[in-house]
Formats: sequence, C-alpha cells, structure tokens
Amino acid sequence: MLHHSDREFIANNMKIIVSSIESKLNEKFFIKYRSQAIDAISKYISAIIEFEQSGVKRDLCSDNEAEIFINSHYCDLVESIEDNEVKQVFDALRYSFACYAYNGLHQLYTRQENESWHPKIILTEILYPNDIDSLNEILTLYRGCDISELDNKDFGQAWTTSLSIAEAFAYTHYSGQEWFDTEKRVVLKTTYSKDHVLFSEQSVEYEVAIDTNKLGHVQRYK
Repeated sequence: MLHHSDREFIANNMKIIVSSIESKLNEKFFIKYRSQAIDAISKYISAIIEFEQSGVKRDLCSDNEAEIFINSHYCDLVESIEDNEVKQVFDALRYSFACYAYNGLHQLYTRQENESWHPKIILTEILYPNDIDSLNEILTLYRGCDISELDNKDFGQAWTTSLSIAEAFAYTHYSGQEWFDTEKRVVLKTTYSKDHVLFSEQSVEYEVAIDTNKLGHVQRYK
C-alpha cells in the first residue's frame, strides 16, 4: 500500500512496524482517507530526507524546516475533516514524523505515545545516547501491562528497573482509557542480561528497552 521507498524509510530509519500503519489505514472508518494519508506520509518523509541531506544540524531549541512543513501540512489537511477518529490517526502520524524530524529515532522512541493508536516502534539495534553502562550485568526488570502478554508470550519491549513505575503503568497511567480493565492488568518480572539491552534511561521511568527474543523466564509478580 505505502510506496516501497517509504516503507523502507519507515522500517529501517524509524524502526516502525509498517503493518501497524497499513492496518490502521485499511480500517473501514478510514478507507476514504487512505490515499490522503499515503500522500501525507510520502511528503513527510521527503521533507525529512531533504532536511537531513541539507547538512543543517538539528537545533533542539527551535523547529527545523521538516517539522514546520509536517505540522503545517497536517493543519491544512484536517481543516475540513470533522470525524475525530480520523483526525486522531492523522495527528498520530504527524506526531511520529515530527518527532523523528526533530531529533531522529531517539526522540521518536522516547516520546512515543501509548494511550491511543500510534505507529508501533520496535528497536532492532542499540539506541544512542543511553546509559547502558550504568546498569548491572544482570538486571531485574518489571513491566506493567495486560495479562494477555503473559498468556500469549508476546511481550512488549519497554521494561523498567523500578517496581513502582511498573505498578503505575499497570494500574494507573491508562485507567481513563475505554479499553482499561483492572482485572486484566498485571506486573511482570524477569531477569535479563545487560549484554542484550538496546536502550536505557535510568531516570523518570527508569526504562530499559530489550530484545524480546532474548527474554528468559517471565513471571507474574502481582
């Protein structure tokens, strides 16, 4: 559905699972806007590539040309759209590409949204900068999530070294969402080797991003 070159950029540069975008664009409520979304994505990627090839360094104190274009294009695009669900999809796309335009994959990954639909990001290599060197060789990690992750052995990539943070993600952060079901929320626990950590930021959420293929035994902590 997406153009081949756009799929390559999204998958290789942005580490986004392309099917997470395409499946959303194919949903019944969005079909009539699909071509507009595909066109917008192509334009966002072109703006990012043009900026990156210009040689101008990113200034994190101000918006760059690619960000300005992406945000402006989005505003023009949704001006005549009344369906809020459709607007949310376009806004999620805008947010993801604007984040990448601002400060590359680091910004996109660390500022990704999870309360509503957004393109799914999975790291496949170490993300810099990070503080992996500060970690112990063997880590005890926790994750607050839906019980289905444990039942299906289909675990998310973002874990934490903080039990209290995991509890907040399990029982507090998403409690206002329609899909939230307290009875199905759990905290998982595992041990994991520092050698396979892809990203760490031991402040605020004390996040550790892992390669889920390297996970060993995972248990329900509470």
